[in-house]
Amino acid sequence: MTAKDVIKVVCVFLQKEELLELEDLGGTEEATESQTKELEHMLRCLNLVVNEIATDYIPLLFKETVFPTGGQVLLSSLTKNPIDILRVEDRFGIRVNYKLFPDYLETIDGEVKILYSYEPAESTALSQALENFSQKIGERVIAYGVAMEYCFICGLHDDASIWEKRFKDALLIASRKKSEIKLPKRRWN
Repeated sequence: MTAKDVIKVVCVFLQKEELLELEDLGGTEEATESQTKELEHMLRCLNLVVNEIATDYIPLLFKETVFPTGGQVLLSSLTKNPIDILRVEDRFGIRVNYKLFPDYLETIDGEVKILYSYEPAESTALSQALENFSQKIGERVIAYGVAMEYCFICGLHDDASIWEKRFKDALLIASRKKSEIKLPKRRWN
């Protein structure tokens, strides 16, 4: 799923057929300056929504192996931008204690594996791929959120509240546990 896929759905939701005809979205028309600004505006809304999903609803997880120097790992040296450290393990997979500071993580010396949730990178182009949220969130759900943000920013509060309800309901359904639920065995007295 790319940013262009989501923005096409947003254009359908908001009845912006003139934007669907643009070359940037697969059409044949040349974009005017105002249309280009509108697409950039939608891309910024898309970044806000993807960030909100990752930070508030469905965290993006990443496990990284690092080698602390002096028992410290700089958070800025991690591959992705961490939001929350979930677990630190030694090279054998055994949990180890750690202390989190604003700029670094303090733990044992030697190889450690850090499991953390991270902030997604911002999309800067329409062709850029988006995070897939473990296949739980589709382009329709993200498009609901983009339509909501777009309407809020444009001052269309009634429309924004409708899109917000659809977005929140879809996120609730997507974040539910869908695995097998086991009940305790029944006991007879």
